[in-house]
Amino acid sequence: MANVLRLKPLYRPPPPRPESAAQRRVRLGSRAAVWLFTGLFSLSSAVLVAAIAIMLFYKGELVRIGPDNCYIGEGPANSVAFGSLPLVHRLVYVGVGVVRAAPILMIFWSLRALFAGYQRGEVFSASAARRFGVVGAWLCAYALSPLICHLFLSATGYEIDKNWAHMASLQAFVLGLLVFVVGQVMQVGREIEEDREAFV
Repeated sequence: MANVLRLKPLYRPPPPRPESAAQRRVRLGSRAAVWLFTGLFSLSSAVLVAAIAIMLFYKGELVRIGPDNCYIGEGPANSVAFGSLPLVHRLVYVGVGVVRAAPILMIFWSLRALFAGYQRGEVFSASAARRFGVVGAWLCAYALSPLICHLFLSATGYEIDKNWAHMASLQAFVLGLLVFVVGQVMQVGREIEEDREAFV
C-alpha cells in the first residue's frame, strides 16, 4: 500500500509593494543630501588640514591673531602674526582647532549617514532614530566646544583670542538638544510600534 506524502509549499514573502511617489521623492532627495553632506565633510576636512599646516609651518605676517578674532591680511595693532608664536603655543592652538572642528565634521558625517539610511528606506527604523539623536548630540558638542577651549586656554595661559561667547553657540545648543530629544522620542515610538506588532 502506497503512502501519500503531503508537502507544504515553501513560504514566499509577498512581493514588495510598488514605490509610491512620496517614497521616490524621499529617496531621490536623500541621495542628493548624501552627496551634499559628503561634499561638506570633504571640504571641511580639507580646510582643517590646510589650517593645521598654516598654523604649524607658515611664518609670514598674513595670518594674525588678536584678543577679538583671527585675521587674514591686515589686523589691528594689538594682534600678532601667528607664525611668530613659539611652537608650543602654535601646537596648543592646533589642538584647539581640532577640538573646535571635530563636531562640525561629525555633524556632516552623521547627517550623511542619516540620509543614506533614508535613501535605503530606513525612515522610521531604530537605526534612523539613533542617527537622528547622534546629530543632536554633535550639535550640542559644537555649541560647547568654544567654552571648553576657552577654559583650557585661560587655565594654561595660552589664550589670545578671548572672543569665545557667541549667541550662535547658545542657539546651536538649544537646537542640538531638541534634535537629540526628537531622536529619543523616535526610538521610543519605534519600540512601541514593535511591541504592538508582536501582539498582533
